[in-house]
Amino acid sequence: MNVRSLEFRLTLMVTLVCTIILCLVGILTYLGIDRILIREQDQALASRIERLEILLQDSENIQQIVQKPKIYQNMLGNQDNLFILIHDKEKLININPLDINIPDLIADQKIHFLDLHQDKLSTRIAWKNFEISGQSYQLIAGKQWSERLGILYSFRNDLIFYFGIGIGIICLLCWFVCRFGLTGLRELTHQTQAIDIQSLQQRIVIRHKSSDIMQLSHAINHMLQRIESGYQELNRFSENIAHEFRTPLNNVMGQTEILLSEPRTSAQYQELLISHLDEYQRLKRMIDSMLFLARAEQQQVRLDFQSIEIQEFIENILSFYELLASEKRIQIMSEVENLIVKTDPDLLQRAISNLVENAVLHGSEGGIIHLYAKYVTYKNREMIKLSVLSQDVFIENQHLPYIFERFYQCQSSRHLQGRSGGLGLSIVASIMKLQEGDYHVENTERGVCFSLYIPIH
Repeated sequence: MNVRSLEFRLTLMVTLVCTIILCLVGILTYLGIDRILIREQDQALASRIERLEILLQDSENIQQIVQKPKIYQNMLGNQDNLFILIHDKEKLININPLDINIPDLIADQKIHFLDLHQDKLSTRIAWKNFEISGQSYQLIAGKQWSERLGILYSFRNDLIFYFGIGIGIICLLCWFVCRFGLTGLRELTHQTQAIDIQSLQQRIVIRHKSSDIMQLSHAINHMLQRIESGYQELNRFSENIAHEFRTPLNNVMGQTEILLSEPRTSAQYQELLISHLDEYQRLKRMIDSMLFLARAEQQQVRLDFQSIEIQEFIENILSFYELLASEKRIQIMSEVENLIVKTDPDLLQRAISNLVENAVLHGSEGGIIHLYAKYVTYKNREMIKLSVLSQDVFIENQHLPYIFERFYQCQSSRHLQGRSGGLGLSIVASIMKLQEGDYHVENTERGVCFSLYIPIH
């Protein structure tokens, strides 16, 4: 058995607990028997004192009793019994076969008890003072502890013997119980060990009805589901990275090969370098975006909260996109209340800019973009809802749940790469998570609407 296994540790702990309980029961039983023996012996000594007192009281002449002590010795029987009658410090009767040294005892008409120890021998005595014809007498009766100790020693030896047998039986039973009880856990372990990166779709099936094992198997299955989803997302992410990087690299390589195929003028070389610069900038923006997303997921983006006026803040952002919108004859209309919010201005600017840029790039020629901002109560919190609506532009419903994922682009707009290489909306989602806000997209009657829920703080 593996000493570090749960089975071994449970067996050891249960056996240890049972051993402690048995020890306590054994000790308490031993002490209880000892108290019973003491109580019975004290009762016997007290009864003997009372009988002898009655006998002495009925005697007409105490001297007759003194002259015939053998009578009382025969009455006492065993040599471990003791009987002493004292008058004026004189022992009228002294039946003390073991020569037990009797100390001075207090004079009292109540019965008292005392343990005497001599030469590894223990004797229990009882004494009482009484009067006969106006004379004071002290009566002492005793009995050696040998009988009591013999019973206790015999019980102790039997107790140790049966204690060892009991511990062995308990240990064996605990092992069987633990082995049977952990059957489901062993089955769970075997099934879990059989799952690798190539079989993440496999799930744990446990026939054991234990609630704890069932909860653990459900938790593992849920974990496997998350791992599988994460692994699939990682594969899609890798494929998307390869696709997004391959396009500008192919453009650069193709243009360079064509240009080098025959002599060119300086103007043509210059034009090629300008084209290459655009592709390099595009690659840089993609790399910067991926680095930002990676830092955001690891909570490594430092937030700098400041109080800003939304109206002026948004007007400054929209002024930057006026030229881009005018090229497509797109009109941007804003209805923004004069609101105050405490947020990170750089991150919020990036999120709003990505939404506006996305709306302009995917908007129709001569279209209209509406931007709204107002106070709302969202999920029992006071927030600012900022919406960007692209009039007469719609996204197919099957794309809406995935629109904020990395590199996800509708097939109809795959050719419009934008500045972020398909990462703009995923950056928006990450920024809102960092600021404990929320995001949403939906098709309305007027067009597709992207909404940000910004906490007021």
